[in-house]
Amino acid sequence: MFANSSLYQEDLDNILSSKIPWQEFQGKSLLLTGASGLIGTVLVDALMKWNRQVEQGVTIYAVGRSEQRIKERFVDYLDNPYFKFIAWDVNEPATFAVHADYVIHAASNTHPKAYATDPIGSIMTNLLGLRNVLDFAHQSQAKRVMFLSSVEIYGKAYREEDVFTEDYCGYIDCNTLRAGYPEGKRAGEALCQAYIEKYGMDIVIPRLSRVFGPTMKKSDSKAMSQFIRNAVKGEPIVLKSEGKQRFSYCYAADAVRGLLVVLLKGKCGEAYNIAQMDKVLSLRDIAKALGRLNGQGVKIELPESVESKGFSTAVNAILSTEKIKELSWETQMDIKSALQRTVDVLKMMP
Repeated sequence: MFANSSLYQEDLDNILSSKIPWQEFQGKSLLLTGASGLIGTVLVDALMKWNRQVEQGVTIYAVGRSEQRIKERFVDYLDNPYFKFIAWDVNEPATFAVHADYVIHAASNTHPKAYATDPIGSIMTNLLGLRNVLDFAHQSQAKRVMFLSSVEIYGKAYREEDVFTEDYCGYIDCNTLRAGYPEGKRAGEALCQAYIEKYGMDIVIPRLSRVFGPTMKKSDSKAMSQFIRNAVKGEPIVLKSEGKQRFSYCYAADAVRGLLVVLLKGKCGEAYNIAQMDKVLSLRDIAKALGRLNGQGVKIELPESVESKGFSTAVNAILSTEKIKELSWETQMDIKSALQRTVDVLKMMP
């Protein structure tokens, strides 16, 4: 889908030039849920580009509920023997028989409207869906499993200056609709530990910051995604709060590099934060930066009632990346440059 974008291809080349033990993938197979999502798309594209450079590539089983969406996203790979589609709603047990050396569970509701309109699905994909993925991985005798977790598991910071290391545990009011997503991720991490203990499985857990990039879905209702769409359309950036929130972000290509590092170099049972740490910007700062890109500025509007139910109440959510840096990973693109690149790539898309 993004094959004709030189900027996107440059992102993939940057991933492939990273200090990652790529040889581990040769002749192996990888099953990925959420393959057509923001992160899954970049991961598939990077691995398929790597396949073109080696004699014996990695077979990718791209899992999704919608065959049409997979075909739209990965039209260039449909006749490639290293790319295979599996129709699977992970909230149901797996009924297919394939072997996967690596299993990545990236399927999840990850934006505010989904938390409000599909609250049960937001919880169960991270719990029942994960259980079904882990059962498949156990039966498949997978070499390693990776469960994509989130900054959301940290909850609210107790102090404004707190930076979230992997052993930090903030406050979540579990008796709310919005708690479904972070509590689902927390329970999912605990379930991974249970499978490690009972079955001796090898599982790693990356905790992603708020990720953005040109592969985002059109239905993504995160504030950053809405800002980007407005910037691409040449419309004012609509801020639906005062914008004082300070969060960690990460460009999708950098996030995928981090995921590959954790998958191939991380320690079993450990969690690793993935985020851009060089400069922390407020939501208002990001809105203004995108407003300057298209010359339309920023305006403030009240959010829709359904959408507001899915908003995070966290004000500061800053991730420490010291642990993953020990695996020789750091981001390659600063946030403002990544915003510019995202807008530029999307402007070239039909």
